Amino acid sequence: MYRKTRLILFILIILSFLSIDIIAFAADTWEYAITNTDTPIYIDETQTSAYIDTTLNEIALPRANLPDLVKLSSDGRFEYAVLTDTGVEIYSFDGTSMVHNTILDIPVTDPLALAQPTPYPNMVIAQGTEVKQYTFDGSNMVEVPALAVAGLTNIVSVSSVDSDTISVLANNQVKTFQFDGSQMTENTILSPSTTLNNPLQIAIDNDYDMAILEENQLRFFNFTGSGLVENPALAITGLNNPKAFSMDNGEIAIIDGNQVKHYSFDGTQMVYNSALSITSGLTAPSSIALRTGSFDRVILDGDTVKYYSWDGSSLVYNPNLSKQITNIVQAGGYITSAQVQSLAVTPTNAVDKVRVTAYHQVPDGTKIEWSVTADGTNWTKRWRVRGTPTGAVAEVTDDNGLTWVPIGDESVTNPGNNNPDLWATVTAGSSIKWKAELSTTDDTVTPKIIANLGTAVRWEVDSQPNPPILDPVPGWFYTTTPTFNWTFSDPDVGDTQTAFQLLIKRQSDNAIVYDTGKVLSSANSFTLPTSYDPTVPGPLYQSGEYSFTVEIRTWDSKDVPSDYSTPEPFNVLAFERPRIAEIVNPPAGQSESILSDPSTHIMITPGLTASALPKAKAGARVTVLVDSVGPINTPAADIASIYYPEGTATIGEASAANPLGSKTNRWTIPFWTDANLDNVPSGTVVKMDVSGTGTVGGVTSFNIPPLADGIIVTEGSVYEDWFVVLQGSN
Repeated sequence: MYRKTRLILFILIILSFLSIDIIAFAADTWEYAITNTDTPIYIDETQTSAYIDTTLNEIALPRANLPDLVKLSSDGRFEYAVLTDTGVEIYSFDGTSMVHNTILDIPVTDPLALAQPTPYPNMVIAQGTEVKQYTFDGSNMVEVPALAVAGLTNIVSVSSVDSDTISVLANNQVKTFQFDGSQMTENTILSPSTTLNNPLQIAIDNDYDMAILEENQLRFFNFTGSGLVENPALAITGLNNPKAFSMDNGEIAIIDGNQVKHYSFDGTQMVYNSALSITSGLTAPSSIALRTGSFDRVILDGDTVKYYSWDGSSLVYNPNLSKQITNIVQAGGYITSAQVQSLAVTPTNAVDKVRVTAYHQVPDGTKIEWSVTADGTNWTKRWRVRGTPTGAVAEVTDDNGLTWVPIGDESVTNPGNNNPDLWATVTAGSSIKWKAELSTTDDTVTPKIIANLGTAVRWEVDSQPNPPILDPVPGWFYTTTPTFNWTFSDPDVGDTQTAFQLLIKRQSDNAIVYDTGKVLSSANSFTLPTSYDPTVPGPLYQSGEYSFTVEIRTWDSKDVPSDYSTPEPFNVLAFERPRIAEIVNPPAGQSESILSDPSTHIMITPGLTASALPKAKAGARVTVLVDSVGPINTPAADIASIYYPEGTATIGEASAANPLGSKTNRWTIPFWTDANLDNVPSGTVVKMDVSGTGTVGGVTSFNIPPLADGIIVTEGSVYEDWFVVLQGSN
């Protein structure tokens, strides 16, 4: 009992060690389902700007934050305009609270941004692809068609200080338009010429100076009379999550996260003003407006316009001047680009191969590009899915996104499709991350990463297998079907070979003589085949050479190929492909072989038994052809010995197709046996030994058997075809 228990324990210990290796290797695959549980585990929120919906389990472009949703009146009165789903609503102070002033309302479809220029109560509204201006005609607000700007896309922000000048932020560019007496035309000198980094909002002042809020800073441009010049002294940097800003008389207030940070100019630079900042009490601020001529401000926080009054020492929330409005516009179209990035995971070993796969929805005009890193720093862009009018396509890149090559439709990138094209070769390391960059050219649609059956993104790692180690290759092979052996090697413990590819090349010019292609096999040896089609030469013979190299590469369990092994040289000195090229007057039932017609030749193949050998009559002329590889210098008459149990066949005038010592040759060997059935009865198996000496390489031989039982079997005799004619006279 004790011995049995000890044996079981020993087996369990061994199995536990084996399972550790297997699990450790298999565990280097991770899956993300876009849930509220695994998102904190796998997603780096500090590097992610895409919208992650853990309820619908999808990742998409966020809708544009519309910063110009609330504006205070341009003349400083206690009145503000708010952009709602149905248009612009005006709220005025009646001495007690803010009340809806319906006379100044402007019904609008698809409202995006709002500006309030002088004179009051003129209004600039971005809607759809247009920016329109409205003025008060004494009874209601009416559009001024001559002051409209059309043909814009992806409008995010508008600013205007007077009715003649409008600046628009659309498609990550700022354009300024002015009235030329008949219509609004673009004035390029009032637009910054520098590249902008994901701009969020713009504002222009009475001097045509411009401030532009970007994703981590606010940039300021002064108008010189001939153009806008950036002024670093008025820039504000170090922002974490800016959403909107407002400026008035050199004062700038910025919504950053859930705070409002106020900045004032100290004569040298913009500095943070804590007294005018709001650090608490806000939950979802999205838009802000400063009241002209004062430090008062309104902040749109969720669905409430909150008014803060300056009491001389701090800002104080004023509920009487605040208003909850339930139908405020929440967001615009989809932003043009955003990304999602994973947190680092650590593999079992340092790796240099990473593959990420995912499920997608990519409408026309959208795309998602995937990059990976193994060292946590150096990113490699590998593949993308792109929406087209005819459907989604998948493409790979070998130059980090400069050029792309199609590999199929979107489904080839799905998890579970073991697509080797998606593997990226990366700088080796143990800090595995992926990054997906989503983009669209149409702000009405977004690409999405979606979950399917509990998986949205799968990423896995691998180390490229080492070049296989070939067993020592002899300098000379005396067969045209040599066997090569190798050892699979991989840095990943427990990884296994799933395929191989072996190449035979000529030493003279490195031309490929034989290519196995990718062979799905775990075998660690391969025997070079030759041809057993009488019309097709063997690959080595066909090459015209006898000096070759062999090299091999392998694939691991994740379908990653190794580099080829170092080419190993070898030479061949051998005979091959014996075939019966002619049988004179064959016995009944035996097909005729014609010397000049290779398609009629009969191959003597390995393992051919006596019963399957071609038949010839005893004493009939039979011609054998044999090919050789290597510089054989033996005379044709001495090449072969053909024999049978009761004697030796007579060999006729043997010949070689090429001069002796040629790199390859073809030998023609005619022979016949004794015709006497007493010596060569029917069923006699005729055998052949072939031998030759090379100018180099020594001696090679080729014997039948053991290749086959023989080369022919006899049936009858040519004597049976003879008859006697008696002639004479009386």
